[in-house]
Amino acid sequence: MIIEVDRDKLLRSINIADSIITSKQVSTILSNCLMNVTRDQIEILSTDNEIGIRTRLDVSADSDGSFTIYGRKLSGILKELPAGIVVLDVNKDYLIDIRTKEGKVKGHYTLIGTVSDEFPEIPTYSDEDFIEIEQPVLKEIIRRVVYAAATDTIKPVFNGVYLLSESAGTLTAVATDSRRLSMTSMKISEDIDLKDGVIIPLKTINEILRLLNTSGVCKFFIGENQCFFRINETEVISRVVEGNFPNYKQVIPKEHVIKAVVNKESILESLRRAMIFTREPANKIVISIKMDYLRIEVKTPDLGEAEEELSIETDGDYEITIGVNVQFLIDSIREIDSSIIQLSITGEKSPITVTPVDDEDYTSVIMPIQIKPSSGD
Repeated sequence: MIIEVDRDKLLRSINIADSIITSKQVSTILSNCLMNVTRDQIEILSTDNEIGIRTRLDVSADSDGSFTIYGRKLSGILKELPAGIVVLDVNKDYLIDIRTKEGKVKGHYTLIGTVSDEFPEIPTYSDEDFIEIEQPVLKEIIRRVVYAAATDTIKPVFNGVYLLSESAGTLTAVATDSRRLSMTSMKISEDIDLKDGVIIPLKTINEILRLLNTSGVCKFFIGENQCFFRINETEVISRVVEGNFPNYKQVIPKEHVIKAVVNKESILESLRRAMIFTREPANKIVISIKMDYLRIEVKTPDLGEAEEELSIETDGDYEITIGVNVQFLIDSIREIDSSIIQLSITGEKSPITVTPVDDEDYTSVIMPIQIKPSSGD
């Protein structure tokens, strides 16, 4: 079987499929990508048994066939070949000879492929089941919250993004690692039956975020224990996280003692300077808010200290001091599009709430860190 295909398009498709394959894969077949070839198209599939990817691209082939190939090595050789048409010559023993069609590189490169019989089946869904959402809208929804999801898998319900639709024409996304929470809601063009919500695994969410563009639509379907996304020529199929997402509304404070309005870029710059003097994982700083200024302080034994003040506007003459993880605060503020943000605080032992002043549909909540007399972490 001889396949002719544009190098750049094949390289992009291989990288999309290979992105979910890790070096920890035990099964040899799961370390490879499956190539289903027809005379005018290649369907490339990959899976880690929890998430699957199917992507397609146009080719010219002299026959139909299927084989598996180590995608990372194919990607490696394609990167080093010049742009243009490449030829994959697959023999009966599944040896794949790779060359440039124009003969710009006079070399011989052969990768060892395998028979496709043992590759796991990846399900498909009918177009009738899909709901459409504009790609930039979904991308914005995910971007605003994904940073707050847990990166460990100790509590699976925290290791993902919770999607739900509480009212017609809206989509809400929530993520939390129990120390911070982010939530956003946006208007969408179609109604979605997600009143009970669904938790999409973080690995799946990151793949979707990577694939989404600034135009076009994404089609998706949420089943009983699987979710299915189609983005352009690529499909992502994944299990959903079983379990109940925590009651996030209980975490968001209903009332606040003090609200401080501050310029986004100014506070971000100050927080980044302060973070230099903190230690992981606490990254603790102390924030003091008074009538017209906000003070950022950090003192770390054997490292140093920093102090900086910012002009702010508040809604009263209260004074409050709170400890907080500066990295968490930076993450929250960075995802806000508004140039002016609001920090709302109830007490030293209560969460700090971060919101844009002109957008009621984005909220970030960060749990406080206890302030001890000695300021070490």
